[in-house]
Amino acid sequence: MANQPIAKQAEVALLLAAVRRRQRQAVEARAGRLGLSSQQFWILEAIGERGECSLCEILAGLPMDQPTASRVLAALQAQELIKMASDPEDRRRRMLRLTARGARIARQCTIIARQVRTAVVTGFSSSELARLGSYLRRLVENMDHFDEVSPPPLGADTRRGLAKARVSVN
Repeated sequence: MANQPIAKQAEVALLLAAVRRRQRQAVEARAGRLGLSSQQFWILEAIGERGECSLCEILAGLPMDQPTASRVLAALQAQELIKMASDPEDRRRRMLRLTARGARIARQCTIIARQVRTAVVTGFSSSELARLGSYLRRLVENMDHFDEVSPPPLGADTRRGLAKARVSVN
């Protein structure tokens, strides 16, 4: 891509941003009907899929940093959708679980999440999805390499390592 014209490079970046924006808009429109923000939606969906889990387990599958997730969890707890408790094996670790009301909403989140994920890949063959997944993983690797050879300023959050675990096409 480095040898490609600047216009083509910009087009790829704009298309990636457009896909992310449209997916976020689709989720926000549907999550809003449940009284949730997009971030609350994805966390509830993740807890619903995993059952009782820790914050670290949730963050391994979401593009969200720890401080943001902590704020979102506090809001979900205030709405009595989740409960947090210390892990009996490690008191520093907080375990998350859904309340009965949270579980009902999480089931709706799971249905919506599947619909959104399906909409994103509709019309692609299995081989096209495999190629797309390969290309997207390469984009993530390119950005990881960029951060290695040209490190961001100290204190910047690049969320490195998280993206690799999340980019999969099944």
